[in-house]
Amino acid sequence: MKIPFLQLPEFRVSVIYLIVGCLWIVGSDLVVDHIAALHPAAQVLQSYKGLNFVLVTALLLFAVLRRSFGGWRLAEKQREEELIASSERFRELSARLQAQREEDRTEISREIHDELGQQLTAIQLKLGLAERWLDRSGDKTLNALIDLTVETSELVDQAIDSVRRVASGLRPPALDHLGLAAALEEEARDFTQLTQIPCRLHIQTMDNELSRPLATAAFRIFQESLTNVARHAHATEVLATCEADDQRLLLTIEDNGRGMDAHTAERPLTLGLLGMWERARNAGGELNFRSSEGHGTTVRLVLPLCDSHPLGDPESTRQVA
Repeated sequence: MKIPFLQLPEFRVSVIYLIVGCLWIVGSDLVVDHIAALHPAAQVLQSYKGLNFVLVTALLLFAVLRRSFGGWRLAEKQREEELIASSERFRELSARLQAQREEDRTEISREIHDELGQQLTAIQLKLGLAERWLDRSGDKTLNALIDLTVETSELVDQAIDSVRRVASGLRPPALDHLGLAAALEEEARDFTQLTQIPCRLHIQTMDNELSRPLATAAFRIFQESLTNVARHAHATEVLATCEADDQRLLLTIEDNGRGMDAHTAERPLTLGLLGMWERARNAGGELNFRSSEGHGTTVRLVLPLCDSHPLGDPESTRQVA
């Protein structure tokens, strides 16, 4: 049975030092006394015995500690490699989860829009027909029923608007059908209408096509940035720019709100900011926050456009215009 205390390197070094010291004290006295009996002049060895002991034990300690620290360094290197591998596996898993979540959102949005939206539209059409038929009948006793039909039709209109809003929130149709620029413009308009905070978006012409993962990452980071402005910034204006060349896409969102402290900007800890940072990293890009209290916040996203294949997207080859 192994005793944990006996396995400690410091215990082993102490025991070795004790054994060597005892052997040196006993052995050196015997040797020096024997030599001194034969050669009286050799008595000088006695005066150097302590120095020799220090030198010998120092060499032994160096050898023992070198071996011990070598093992520690090797173990530390192995732990670092395991941590890097674990971090990479976590990144791959996170990317796949994000990609799957986007696919689920797309599917749910499509089902809500196509199935529920069509059914509500059919109900609205039938209510319209009923309203016109009742109106043409000329029977005044049916006025209450006509009013009820009109009110129900208005409720169906509101339900259709809600369905479209929910479906668009899950996955904006413009992102898949019209491209990133149109989706950003639509999101900026919706933000301004909802919050009454002007969002001025300037988009330079993007001639090259963006892969579906890159377009999704850029749009979601833009969307989350505007959400943070609405919830926390107390801003009165948002300025955003999006530009791209053959090498990269640059998206910048700047507000004039109350900002945040420098430590939070450098080391984001909230779920929203961490989610944005994780999306950017999974897409192979960089996300930076620049802010100070009372001077607003700037979010800067850089995504590579060449040889970029974000992890975990099952449809990474699909293109968004």
